[in-house]
Amino acid sequence: MTDALALGEKLLALLEESARTTTYKPALLLALIDRAQEYSGQEWIPVRAIAERVVELYWPQTLAYPTTGHVLKQSQTSSGRAAIVQAIVAFRDEHAQAARALPPAIRHERGWEQLLARVEETLAEWPIPRLQRPYEPFLYSFEWGWAEAGGWSVRAYRNTGRAIRLYPGVGDALTALGPLVRPFITRWWTDKAAALNPDVEAARSVLEFEDFLFGRDRVALERIAEGLLDLQRGTCFYCHTPIGRNREIDHFIPWTYSGDDGIDNLVGACHRCNNSKRATLAGPEHLAEIIRRNQTWDQDLAALSVERRWPRDPGRTHRITRAAYLRSPGERPLWIRAGTGMIVDTFEQHRQELAALLG
Repeated sequence: MTDALALGEKLLALLEESARTTTYKPALLLALIDRAQEYSGQEWIPVRAIAERVVELYWPQTLAYPTTGHVLKQSQTSSGRAAIVQAIVAFRDEHAQAARALPPAIRHERGWEQLLARVEETLAEWPIPRLQRPYEPFLYSFEWGWAEAGGWSVRAYRNTGRAIRLYPGVGDALTALGPLVRPFITRWWTDKAAALNPDVEAARSVLEFEDFLFGRDRVALERIAEGLLDLQRGTCFYCHTPIGRNREIDHFIPWTYSGDDGIDNLVGACHRCNNSKRATLAGPEHLAEIIRRNQTWDQDLAALSVERRWPRDPGRTHRITRAAYLRSPGERPLWIRAGTGMIVDTFEQHRQELAALLG
């Protein structure tokens, strides 16, 4: 079995020792952490599933950067365009897509499967075989050959299972470590992207640049907020006090856990609750309420997703929620709102109750 602490130390050292020629490695790491939660309890993860998550991560980054008017470089190649970025930009151009959020209907558009196939094969040829170097493999194994081990061909890859096999305990370790290592990985990615794009204004703060790479369109969030507040009768999801214009959008399962921006994972909250909860998982009362809301208002959430062109994958959100709650260590803090006060317990104190809610 894999020791989570040792694995975390290797992941961070891996980033420090990696050649910064492209941003593929942090993208692959984030996608792997996210999919490990969704495929909780399974040892095989399809490369196609990883590829789809990588497209989601790069999607907002393939818009023109506001101060330069062009798409950011993500590679040290002469064009500065990594193959994955080129493929996403071409797909955007073909379908006149200018949204920061990946629209739900885009997965049914012509060329979507071809885009995923291109990204999948690029991952299989380049970052998947190279991610774990200079160490011996410690995250996963794979079945296909690669350039430095006797050659690579798409045909040979397509004749394999096209999946990576996590080593024992790695899935649980990545799930537990996700909230801790995700900020380091996104910052590494931000620093690399800034280094590859010296024409980005020096005055821009790291946080502003990182927000462009990984943040959300504030106008789009406001449109989502209106719809969510209608479902919540204009009150804070957590404390049920009226919030009106002072609303904020909270990721029920914090973004640091999974990067899940799906509408089923978003709630309207007052500043006090949102600021208090931050990146902590909420207690049983709130978990029961989000489950109830998503079941009761399923059709309304679907309609809101289509109307606002916002991502929605309720199955994925449910899998992420189960992994976040059922596989968290007992000492992890749990945010509970009781009356007018805020209480922080631990998972161990509520483990059975949480498990019962999630079946």
